Amino acid sequence: MTTTGRACITVNPYHKGAFKTPTLREIANTAPYMLDSSIATLEEAIESYDRGGNQNPYLNESIVPLHLASDEKRALAAFLWALSGTVRDGL
Repeated sequence: MTTTGRACITVNPYHKGAFKTPTLREIANTAPYMLDSSIATLEEAIESYDRGGNQNPYLNESIVPLHLASDEKRALAAFLWALSGTVRDGL
């Protein structure tokens, strides 16, 4: 996996480790998630962002723990599933 990101195009050191963010449309059908495909489900991705991601030298300083309540996580998951036209029971 390369960590150069957009810096290889822009030659801007600030862009090292930065990548274009894809659309959320059909997000439920695009697993696995993250640049390295390390997250298998939307629910796991929500948990990852809720804890503030995984610490690494390229983590944007604006990514911080969200401290979402369980019902907020379920609502977010339901919203993301709906972007794929999918309704899931139990969310």
